[in-house]
Amino acid sequence: MSKYSLPRMKRKLSRAFFQIIFSFILGNFLITSLSSHQVITQDVFAHQLFNSSGEKIGNYYVQVATDPEIPTTGQNTNVMMRISTVDGTELSDVPISISITKNGQEIKKIPQIIVTEGHHEFVYKFMEPGNYVFYVDLNDIYFTGKTITYIFNLSTLNPFGYIFYSLITFAVVTPLVVIAVIYVTNKRKSKKEISENKSV
Repeated sequence: MSKYSLPRMKRKLSRAFFQIIFSFILGNFLITSLSSHQVITQDVFAHQLFNSSGEKIGNYYVQVATDPEIPTTGQNTNVMMRISTVDGTELSDVPISISITKNGQEIKKIPQIIVTEGHHEFVYKFMEPGNYVFYVDLNDIYFTGKTITYIFNLSTLNPFGYIFYSLITFAVVTPLVVIAVIYVTNKRKSKKEISENKSV
């Protein structure tokens, strides 16, 4: 082994190490960006809810969103609702009640509340992973006087799911970063060789 081989090998190992660290940080950043704070919060409640599920029945449009977007079991989740007419006009003093079920069984019943200024928010903790169904019973005081039921499906994520997603992102991003670094390195090397040949 020549005296230049060892330093060159160290440089390669150092470069590979930094590529792996960068990929891991980037993967976690992407996961964090996608999984949290992707819905608007109370300060900007005057606008529509982003990343939400909405349903139009009759003259009403009801939206439900969560923060984080994918609720994590065992942690508090902000559930945000918006009630408006189908043309987007937010309504005040609308009576609603909420029933939460899992596997066909009711696990929580929220008695009738009055939604003011078209928005309502509450905190709920999903105790188990799986699919939950929110039944929103709206008392139509403005048009028909009847009760309209809106149905929303919400899925939760086990905390270990974040680790799984991070590993998947890492596995996808790392080869791309390595390929990009190799491409740039070879390109620079080629330019350097061409420049040296021209100077000769």
